[in-house]
Amino acid sequence: MMPRVIPAGEFTVYSEDMSLDLVCFEYALRWLKDRKTAGTLKGYLEATYEANPGLAAHGLLLPYGIKVKMPELIISNENKIERLWS
Repeated sequence: MMPRVIPAGEFTVYSEDMSLDLVCFEYALRWLKDRKTAGTLKGYLEATYEANPGLAAHGLLLPYGIKVKMPELIISNENKIERLWS
């Protein structure tokens, strides 16, 4: 299987009670069309903070109408196996 990609883009906050976590989930869901995968992404929230310096100063809930730059994320289909014993 080929890796899935969430392309870079922009998301406009359309509600007064949206957190960055919800913004990331909704943007990922738009591209992945799978709630489980969109809800279990690792590192996407942190990458979004890095792409938007100063965004954390807004607090937990983002102001209505703010535009958030969404970074590209490549989701690998490889299952990483970690062994506890060698």
